[in-house]
Amino acid sequence: MHHPLSLLIAASAVATSLAFLSPSSSLQETLHSSSEIDLSALQGEDKGAELYSQWCASCHGVNGRDFIQRTWKLGSQQADIERVIRNGYALLGMPAYGQLFSPDEVKDLSDYLLAKASESPNFRASPPPLIQATDLQLRANVIASDLATPWGMDFLNDSTLFFTEREGRLWVIKSGVKQAIAGTPDDIHVKGQGGLLDVMVWNDDAQSRPWVYLTYSKNHPDDDKLSATAVVRGELLVTDQGFSVPRWETLMVAAPYAKTHRHYGSRLAMGQDDMLYITCGERGMRDVHPQTLETYPGKVHRLHPDGSVPNDNPFVDEPGAIASIWSWGHRNPQGMFVHPETGEVWTHEHGPKGGDEINILQKSANYGWPEITFGRNYSGTIITRDTAKTGMEQPLYYWLPSIGACGMDIALGRGWPQSWQNNLLVGSLSFEYLERLVMDASGHVTDREQLLKGVGRVRDIARNSKGDIYVAVEGAGTIFHLEPILEN
Repeated sequence: MHHPLSLLIAASAVATSLAFLSPSSSLQETLHSSSEIDLSALQGEDKGAELYSQWCASCHGVNGRDFIQRTWKLGSQQADIERVIRNGYALLGMPAYGQLFSPDEVKDLSDYLLAKASESPNFRASPPPLIQATDLQLRANVIASDLATPWGMDFLNDSTLFFTEREGRLWVIKSGVKQAIAGTPDDIHVKGQGGLLDVMVWNDDAQSRPWVYLTYSKNHPDDDKLSATAVVRGELLVTDQGFSVPRWETLMVAAPYAKTHRHYGSRLAMGQDDMLYITCGERGMRDVHPQTLETYPGKVHRLHPDGSVPNDNPFVDEPGAIASIWSWGHRNPQGMFVHPETGEVWTHEHGPKGGDEINILQKSANYGWPEITFGRNYSGTIITRDTAKTGMEQPLYYWLPSIGACGMDIALGRGWPQSWQNNLLVGSLSFEYLERLVMDASGHVTDREQLLKGVGRVRDIARNSKGDIYVAVEGAGTIFHLEPILEN
């Protein structure tokens, strides 16, 4: 039996966005002052048709052309259409008309669009996928589908989302249009857990230009059987033809190169200290890298945005140490975010069996792998009997059994109810769901909940400036927007 969400994902494969009603006149003008026809003299479908003609047809074709033979990402019931007309949807190119159209005009326009959609013989009005949490219902809006292996996501702004596919492709969705960004690095090692991994977009306010940062598994220049986690950046150019990154510069290579194809990390985040944080896994060599300061793997690194090493990094003056190291003793950190209120850098480890854990990074801290752990080998054998040692940090939380943690962010902002404020959202690769972790005021986990059960391997979670949460799922090849349904 197919999971209900999987059926809706499949249906969305042919979906185009409800990114309609781009205005053909300036939004600085009022509707009625720009009207050539007295709308007050019209009613019902005639009024809806005239509204469409004046405000929608220049982008979406005459006579509702774009709304015939389509499946709608944000729902196609009356209430769904009216909601999107009122509130808009920036990422899909839909401006908000709630202050421009009266409630009756919103209804007339939605009636017209439904009538046009009904000209398609297979059209059935339906809501978007709905997710029921213990104390909240959410819409699971499908933003992108038919992807291979989505891995990382980040926002340039609320209407522009960048994301990677592990196979080596970089994409951007801008106002409902998905565009490939050509010219990704040509030495990506796509094997095992390797490939094109995380993406981060950063606006350099001092130079008034945006940069795109990538992490990926990099082939050794002389032997493509060897690879290492690498970090590059390139200036983002925006023209009438779209987005491009003409040149990439390498900021860091997490040497030494290795033959293993696992535990690359790797997440990127810009801290509130304007420093770049990078997670590097230990490449499956737990007895080699995590407990030495002389190699890159098994660490979190901290750099200036241009790749130079800050002089206040903890090991800058220690002989033999890698100067970019901020914290060490990590296994495979595949989740990281910067708390928008406290500035703390949160990470989680994709640990061994029973060893997934959450940490708040501290300067120079040793997080213990593999000297201390709550986990075991995948075979069930003991790694160590020690779960604590002097000089090594205890996790804020650990999972038993492991969920295969990947991706992490926080629910915060006006769009979420009080019961969800400061909750963590973490992806599960092993059990294929999104986990909600309820946090108390002291920062301890008090409850857990599974969302999107059976949807696929949840790889990343991203949050935009408004607090909207997006979830990338491999297997399903889909990016969702989780939209809480709040009572008015």
